[in-house]
Amino acid sequence: MIYFSDVDVVVKLAACGFLPWLPELLDVRDDEIRIQYLASLKARVSRSSKKLENEVHRDHLDAFCKVHGIIEAAADIDRQERLLHGGMDPGEAILFAEAEASGGIVVTGDKRALETHARLSTAADRAKLKVVCWEQLLLRVHHLKGYEVLKRGGCEGMKHDGLLRLAFSSGFVTSEDHAISAIRSYFNDVKNRHGDVLASLEV
Repeated sequence: MIYFSDVDVVVKLAACGFLPWLPELLDVRDDEIRIQYLASLKARVSRSSKKLENEVHRDHLDAFCKVHGIIEAAADIDRQERLLHGGMDPGEAILFAEAEASGGIVVTGDKRALETHARLSTAADRAKLKVVCWEQLLLRVHHLKGYEVLKRGGCEGMKHDGLLRLAFSSGFVTSEDHAISAIRSYFNDVKNRHGDVLASLEV
């Protein structure tokens, strides 16, 4: 299975210290996972103004870029163009079009992209791909690593994500119930709108 990952979700995972666990979070063995990412990720990593403050997390991001491959364009250019002209971000249009063409999985935190894809897709189009959303990844961290690990990473990555700022609004004294309820509320909203394309992961 090929995973197509958007830039923001990779950066958020790295900012939290969760990026090295991505295969485990996706429930795939390290030696079986194949990820393609947008070229703009490398550009973002190289800009000093966008670099993560934590040196270890920067190393995780660099390692991710070296291990995995860049996707330049979708095989189905016509589908990519339809998504693009329908209002989808150019990068997301590549990811969704290529995932449809290959039966792959899009890893994204972009709700607008999900809404645009739904608007521009038939049931047959949507059956061609799966999606793993940001909220699923956070719940997977909780499920696999426990709340203390999620809280530590979530607090460190707060400035990169609005949901993390909401979930961990009291910082390191945020209760587990508060944080998980906030994340699950957002996840349930995604599930209610896009449950037909969400990948099945134990959370």
